[in-house]
Amino acid sequence: MEKSQKFLDFSQATRDGWRYDRGVIRAKRSVMPRGIPQYFLYGEASQDVDERFLHVESIAERSRLHDWVIRPHAHRDLAHLLMVARGGGVFQVEGSTRDFAAPALITVPLASVHGFDFRPGTDGWVVTASGALLGRLGRDHPELAPVFAEAAVLPLQLSAAGAVSPQFEALVAEFRGSRIARRPAAESLLVGILVNVLRLKLEVETDLAAARGSDASLVARYRALVENNYRKPVSIAEYASRLCVSQERLRLGCVRTTGSSPLALLNARRLLEAKRSLLYTSMNIALIAESCGFEDPAYFSRFFARNTGKSPRAYRLRQ
Repeated sequence: MEKSQKFLDFSQATRDGWRYDRGVIRAKRSVMPRGIPQYFLYGEASQDVDERFLHVESIAERSRLHDWVIRPHAHRDLAHLLMVARGGGVFQVEGSTRDFAAPALITVPLASVHGFDFRPGTDGWVVTASGALLGRLGRDHPELAPVFAEAAVLPLQLSAAGAVSPQFEALVAEFRGSRIARRPAAESLLVGILVNVLRLKLEVETDLAAARGSDASLVARYRALVENNYRKPVSIAEYASRLCVSQERLRLGCVRTTGSSPLALLNARRLLEAKRSLLYTSMNIALIAESCGFEDPAYFSRFFARNTGKSPRAYRLRQ
């Protein structure tokens, strides 16, 4: 951050309203886990945060100084809201990674460990607010609480971006200007932005719920087909064809609903039946392999050992 950069510290009053203040604040002992870098704003020593702290800067201002890489770090009492207007990259938060591309909104909750790998030239706005400020706004407007409940990447349609971008630009103008009543003006603009973020989150969640409902129905039909056909050497392509969907649609439905691929679900059912046959029947290995949809007993034995750590014969003897 350049030395001329200032912060909007709403606790510093003047006769004509509210002004910038450099916010020179004494450092405080970190409460983050050891080894996780902790900053005030990225690259700056950790400091106490005033309860009315609000800061706005462009994504490029700080990111280009660090070769577009913001390494994983945390803030004790700050949350971020990013409006990505151009470019994209990878968002890292609490051990997970999420790709994003403009236009998009990104929420970073309080104290979360996060980082960014921006594509060079990425730009937009970063709004940073103290937990106390967000808490007060949340008490005044309880319906806004879900906005920072979790990290999120929210892709924007061009029409939605066209509605949100002017709000960010107006907030930037208040932040950089010196007009009277900047504090209530900036806070009201922030509330307007948070309302749009909330509505977008609800739209995304509604779409995901609809997709999950469709996925659940597809997976239920797939499981029923598997139950009737796992004893036969039926391929995943054939299952997809019988369900009148593509292999990719079947794969996405299974992964989103169960976390497993169609083949993994099929193999899990075959493995369960193989274990039952080994434990409760006297069928030989070749017959068990055939009854579980495997044409090659040797391949079945390798499949069983790979998934259980034991050969079929050793599994039967051990049990």
